[in-house]
Amino acid sequence: MFGDISLADWLILVARWTHIVGAIAWVGGSIFFVLVLRPASAVDPAAMQRAMKPIGSVYREVVDISVVALIVSGIVLMFDRLTGDDATVAWVTVFAVKLTIAMWMFYLVWRLRQAGYRAPSERPQSGVIRRLSWLLGYNALVFFGVIVFFLATLLRELFEKSVSS
Repeated sequence: MFGDISLADWLILVARWTHIVGAIAWVGGSIFFVLVLRPASAVDPAAMQRAMKPIGSVYREVVDISVVALIVSGIVLMFDRLTGDDATVAWVTVFAVKLTIAMWMFYLVWRLRQAGYRAPSERPQSGVIRRLSWLLGYNALVFFGVIVFFLATLLRELFEKSVSS
């Protein structure tokens, strides 16, 4: 049974699994941050400021591992698809959008690390700045992460259609 699977197929299977687990860990952690930790921070900013140091260091390690896993596995999966005969123009277009969004997410993580965690009471309260922080902060990671998951599903559908036709 397993002897029918080539080494290259095993590599792609491991790369796909690594890619999925890395994405789930990163986006899931971001969702936890936005939906659990940030509201708790609004309730008791001083306590959360103290708690964010150890939580942040563990979360940072998870994100670091996830980013490396996503980049390495993503390169393997990209070359596997692009060197095959099944990459259609539609697939390449959706992939380019997904890759662009993922690169924006990598940039956001880097930028947020440079800024460091700040309690809600320390953040600017201007309406324009608040809207911009939504586009550039942890909410954006969750939003774009969900979009990337959708695009990954769309890529899978496009690939399956190209294989079956």
